[in-house]
Amino acid sequence: MAATDFSGNTGEQVFDIERPATVLALNAPSAKEGKNYALLIGCQNYDDINIPSLQDPIPDAVKLKLILKNNYSFSDENLFTLFNPEVSDFRKKFLEIYEVIQPEDNLVIFYAGHGIWNEKEKKGYWMLTDAKLQNPNSWLSNKEVLDMIARVPARHTLLITDACFSGSVFKTRGLNTEIPIAMQQMNQKISRVAITSGNDTEVPDKSVFMKYLVKALSENKEKYLTAQKMFINQIIEAVMSETKTEPRYGTLELAGHVGGDFIFIKSEFLIANSFHSLG
Repeated sequence: MAATDFSGNTGEQVFDIERPATVLALNAPSAKEGKNYALLIGCQNYDDINIPSLQDPIPDAVKLKLILKNNYSFSDENLFTLFNPEVSDFRKKFLEIYEVIQPEDNLVIFYAGHGIWNEKEKKGYWMLTDAKLQNPNSWLSNKEVLDMIARVPARHTLLITDACFSGSVFKTRGLNTEIPIAMQQMNQKISRVAITSGNDTEVPDKSVFMKYLVKALSENKEKYLTAQKMFINQIIEAVMSETKTEPRYGTLELAGHVGGDFIFIKSEFLIANSFHSLG
């Protein structure tokens, strides 16, 4: 630095200026904590006498509700049930959920009841309580369900269906047997996946699929259990060994699947619903 006084004398002095080193964060900020929601639908009594009643959909929905509440930190106020609903009831409840779900939240949708396949249209449908066997306009199409799921801003959405022809929710993609390694990366991606009790076929009235789904979630000892791992290790072989039906796991491309998977987190290990600290 140079300076000149009133007599015209010039001098120069060099200064060393030290600045404090910038402190870099070692850890990225944790993901915002999300809430877990579930919509559990059981249809077993039908207005149309030509559609036979079922015995287990509502009890199965209740079993799943209790497991999610007690083992996976789904709070009571975020567990919604629809027992013997009409199509309008389903649409109304889904809109209510849509209004409260945030991008960091997770959603499970469970449907147990009759399903039907329209061979002429090559489309699958759910049959809710007000369905008429001879009136396809009274059925709820898989496409409408997928469109509704696509509009939900949740981080992860898992659709579980226990109905005939339930495998028709998939576009073309079926089982992917590669188990993901990076759980953190999986959690960051938007996922829309489904587990169904069968392919494009009928399933037995007494659900073997539901027995092993309940068993898998109830007896799980892992901190983080992906839907795909649960399906591969504890459902598909067990179900196929007892029945002729083939359950399926797959991604819902038409509902906006990007990557990753739905992750069940055991309650005692739940810390801010974040995976940023995993190695």
